[in-house]
Formats: sequence, C-alpha cells, structure tokens
Amino acid sequence: MAKAGSITTSGLLSLKDPVRKFVVSVILALALALFIARAPTVYTGKIPLIGDYVPLNLNAVYLNIFGQILAVTAALYIWARLRGRPRFRGSYPAFFRLTFLLYILLLAFLALQFFIVLAPEGQCDRLPNFDCLWANDFGDVRIVHCMSGTEEINKQMPFYLRQQILQSWAMALCPLVAPGLLLHAWIHVRQNQS
Repeated sequence: MAKAGSITTSGLLSLKDPVRKFVVSVILALALALFIARAPTVYTGKIPLIGDYVPLNLNAVYLNIFGQILAVTAALYIWARLRGRPRFRGSYPAFFRLTFLLYILLLAFLALQFFIVLAPEGQCDRLPNFDCLWANDFGDVRIVHCMSGTEEINKQMPFYLRQQILQSWAMALCPLVAPGLLLHAWIHVRQNQS
C-alpha cells in the first residue's frame, strides 16, 4: 500500500485530476489513430458497442483528418482549463512536460501521415504528397490510402475539400497550433507551482 504523498498517489502517476485524465486519454486516442493510419486494414470502421446503431464507417482517413482537428480542439480545452487554475502541486510541471511532449510527437506523426500515406486518387505513385501544399486539384478528388491492401477501404473514402490546398495547409498547421497552446499552458503551470 502506498503512503500518502508517495509517487503513486500524488506524483507523476496520479490521475485523480480530471485534466490529467483528459490529457492521458487524448494521448491514447492519438496513439490509436496513428496505429490505424499506419495499419488501415486492422480496423473495420465499426465503433464498438454502438457500431450497429450508428451508420458511421470511420476508417484510417477519417481518423487521420478528424483526429488532428480534435487534437487541436483538445489542446485548446487543456490550455483553457490549466490557464483557469491559480496554483499547481509539485508534480504538475514534470507530468505535463512529459505528457505534452508525447502529445506533440504523436500529433506530428499523425499529421505527417496525411502527406505520407494519403494522396488524391490516382497519385499514389508520387508519395510523399507534399505537392498538395502548393498545387490545387479542382473538382471532386477522392482521398485514397496508398498502402497495400486498402482497395476495399478506398471505395468508402471521402473527397478532398474543393480547395484542396486549404485542407492540406490546415493539416500542416495542426501540429504547430497545438504545441503553441500546450507550451503556453505548461509555462503557466510552471510559473504557478506551489
């Protein structure tokens, strides 16, 4: 049994604080989305428990695109929650330094997958697809996953936005916006440590 004040009850491993729980859950979700982006055939797209009732077919592309947007939204939420607190206990700076670093790395790798494994239909031979940042394909262009064995998944893929260049820059800026918010939150935690 751990004594009060030990590392397991009030230190780095303590997850009693809801913000800490939220950060850890976002990190786990980012790791899962990154895994599915790299191994798209392991996930069928059905959401556990509610998959039969909700007609969503989430696949690797949806998780890649919306995972980044949700990660930036989560970073904004974390920033707001931490900025609203006046004081923090001793282990908070170390915990958030470690978890924010992991958060940023996972988000950067997930964002990179948008350019490494996804491409406009018929352009998988031109990977990595950083051309989307400077060129704009007009019309309805389907996003395809360019790893082998994804033919069945590619039949259900979404289309790029009409302004493909805007979508590409949004995916490139996600791993820059979230670290800015998390760094600002970590500095606030560090300055207000009790």
